[in-house]
Amino acid sequence: MRVAVVFAPERADTTLTAMARELARALQAKGHFVDIAEAKSGEAHRLTGYDYVIVGTAPVGLRGNIPPRLGDFLAQSGALQGKRAMAFVRKSGLSSAKALKRLMTVMESEGMIVNYAVIIASIQDAAEAARGAPLERN
Repeated sequence: MRVAVVFAPERADTTLTAMARELARALQAKGHFVDIAEAKSGEAHRLTGYDYVIVGTAPVGLRGNIPPRLGDFLAQSGALQGKRAMAFVRKSGLSSAKALKRLMTVMESEGMIVNYAVIIASIQDAAEAARGAPLERN
């Protein structure tokens, strides 16, 4: 299965980057073909050809906002209607749950079907989240 892992750090966030890489490594160990992409302003990465898309970020500020460029990135990433997806947020204080909800809202506004959402506290938790992701259709 072709899987895309997209992550959007607000600043240089080595933990979020390591989490995205660990998700990819764990999925590759299960035999999936995985690409990683950082969501950058003004850049588009076509996600249409992937069977499953994983999108992650970290909360911005105390209100649980997400980076605004993430919505722009997804809007420019091709046809995402009906695309099965996972949302993840790096745990950061009390705003992680709000950030996860906002991330899911942005993804669903692009037509994605978020069938798994998780707050990840550590790199080890990222591997566990990858193992729990429902990539295969039942």
